[in-house]
Amino acid sequence: MKRWKLCVLTVVVFAGAGLGLLYRYLEPARHFEMKTHPVVAAPSVAVSTDLPSRSMLLPDNPTTVEPSNASAALPADMPVQHANPNESTAFNALVLGLDTTSGQTARTDVILLAHVVPAEKKVHLVSVPRDTRVPLPGIGLTKINHAHFVAEMDGGKKSGTEAAIQAVSDLLQIPVHYYVKTNFAGFVTFIDTIGGIDVDIPQDMWLSMTRKPLEAGSRHLDGLTALAFVRERYSLEDGDFGRQADQMKVMRAVVQKLLAPEKLTELPGLLKQAKKELVDTNLTDSDLISLAWLFKDMKSQDIKYMQIPGKSVVAADPLVRSPLWYWEPDKERLKELVRENLR
Repeated sequence: MKRWKLCVLTVVVFAGAGLGLLYRYLEPARHFEMKTHPVVAAPSVAVSTDLPSRSMLLPDNPTTVEPSNASAALPADMPVQHANPNESTAFNALVLGLDTTSGQTARTDVILLAHVVPAEKKVHLVSVPRDTRVPLPGIGLTKINHAHFVAEMDGGKKSGTEAAIQAVSDLLQIPVHYYVKTNFAGFVTFIDTIGGIDVDIPQDMWLSMTRKPLEAGSRHLDGLTALAFVRERYSLEDGDFGRQADQMKVMRAVVQKLLAPEKLTELPGLLKQAKKELVDTNLTDSDLISLAWLFKDMKSQDIKYMQIPGKSVVAADPLVRSPLWYWEPDKERLKELVRENLR
């Protein structure tokens, strides 16, 4: 055999072996089966709201906007044990989007918990409304997006991250293994870096942030328009719940763009850029590639999207010292949702 043929054959063999090893390492079920998932937050004991240290006591009888006999207090008796046969690979990842650009104390504008089961190629997504009423240590019953704001103001960005993650863990009574936190500036820059995204808009809408219309149909969105889209709720019939569904559309559009054939050679650089624009995450580069791979191969029926069940209430807030609108979880329905979808 001629020498050049031998060289080509050697390269092909090694390339094939390398791709095989890469597949084995990054294929989602195998990748996460080989890992011991970190636990960044686990449900804490029930938070007392009897003596909030920051302000006045909160009333126990908020004014309800729609009738219900659900309690304002969140459940502390949800079992933490797991019945999922794929528990060795299943994990919970939390996405936090901050309502600021940079250098400012921020609230969590987006709170999305993903229960990922790589072995089954399934993801259960739970969107937590930012106005969800929860008990926070030393504060009392207030909005869940205040957790990050107050903790960051007291102890810096790391404290804000930890408090936000802990608030979600306590609300859902499940551990959180991974998290991703970003802000407006990082989001816009990243969407522009990957060349924008394509999203199907079901009906005409008005984007309050940019004060521009967005017509129905398949639309190519740049970073600023994508941000305005995921933030819009005032022009939607179902308000914040419609906005949460739109956030999921953007997440899938990003994954599809990253794993498009023409982008594969750019993927390492794009991931590096993504981690640069993220405010914080404990996911590794290989974790992100494996997750993107998982999302790309999933069909619509493999992704279950849910929202926190509950009702609208108006109640005094211990931080602003005036009545605010809240989304108050229905604790019995929430327990059922968690039991059936997050364990």
